[in-house]
Amino acid sequence: MGDADATAEYVGVIKDIFKLDYGPISTPIILMQCAWVRNKNDVWGNPTYKRDEVRFLVCNFWYMMTKDEEPFVFPTQVQQMFFMDEEQNPSWKVVVQKES
Repeated sequence: MGDADATAEYVGVIKDIFKLDYGPISTPIILMQCAWVRNKNDVWGNPTYKRDEVRFLVCNFWYMMTKDEEPFVFPTQVQQMFFMDEEQNPSWKVVVQKES
């Protein structure tokens, strides 16, 4: 992950939300299918996560994980974030956490 924060294991976007209903005896299960930014270096060894000069996490959305690399999460495992374009590099997005 380069010099990115170790607590930011995955950054991505929600692609779909599923409600699994197993009948009247069971509580429905909600799953979110996500597209994740690759949290390892790209093929040339460049980081895909980094910190900018004011310590915001910045991710390169050009390098996404494949669809078979753990695309599903429960709603309790995610935090809402906002993404802002980085002016110099359009594939990089600044990750901003929503205030509680």
